[in-house]
Amino acid sequence: MSHGHLDHSLGLPYVLSQRNLHGLGPCRLFCPRPIRRAVETFVESAAALEEVEYRYELRGLEPGERVELGHGWSVEPFAVDHVLPSLGYHLIRSHRMLAPAYRGMPGVELARRRRAGEVIDRFEERIEVSYCGDTAAGVFDLEPRLFEARILLLECTFIGDDLESKVRRFGHLHVADLAARVGCFANEVLVLTHLSRRHRLDELRQAVEKRMANLAPRLIVFGERQGRQRREKRVS
Repeated sequence: MSHGHLDHSLGLPYVLSQRNLHGLGPCRLFCPRPIRRAVETFVESAAALEEVEYRYELRGLEPGERVELGHGWSVEPFAVDHVLPSLGYHLIRSHRMLAPAYRGMPGVELARRRRAGEVIDRFEERIEVSYCGDTAAGVFDLEPRLFEARILLLECTFIGDDLESKVRRFGHLHVADLAARVGCFANEVLVLTHLSRRHRLDELRQAVEKRMANLAPRLIVFGERQGRQRREKRVS
């Protein structure tokens, strides 16, 4: 959970309710530490309405407080630039590799060195997915590793030039904030989310192709494909 605004938190009790309904086991929930108690009250109020007991563990996190998921995967929260206590999250994969000096050696020799206590491996980490939730442009200074994530989910709420003042007021991103950093995005895929309802998805796509043409082939406007498929279905 990134923060407490209802467009990001209202579905939480529903998820827990559905897990109960389908007999799924307990789950772990994570949120910014300053809002942990409010989230617990919110969830327990929903449980009281249903007269059930949700099965979950709720933990409040601070930036950098990594959570191990097992099998080499972990989640690490990071600070974002929003008007409420908020977090973004990295999904990190760690895997073991032979150190360069040992690559190409026969397996028998590698096994012998391991038995002798020689350290021949090293661990490498990669940010597979980064999710920012809601944030203004300050996030790029707070967490520059965003530009390295294989997949980056980044909000882009506003498009029009007349709306740039709202970006600072409400703690969101304008397409101009992305265009100003277009050369920084080393991500394989950039997914833009959270577009204001005053805009259409195709307007954001046009703005991207106009202001960030080199980035456009790697960029997905969230909802764009689904919207196109629904339109095609109506036409057919």
